[in-house]
Amino acid sequence: MSESSLIDSCEVTINSAIKRLSTLEGKNKKALESEFKEWIDAIESDNKNYDVLFVNKIN
Repeated sequence: MSESSLIDSCEVTINSAIKRLSTLEGKNKKALESEFKEWIDAIESDNKNYDVLFVNKIN
């Protein structure tokens, strides 16, 4: 997987999660926030430390 393809995949995943969060409420919203907590924190942080974002390639 190329670096640009990996970045594009992460971007799509993050954008989809954020869009979904805007439509959820209650326990469903909390569950999704918990699942993507590290990603959301990385996006919202001042230093934009994206080291937490990773994907394991399955062969």
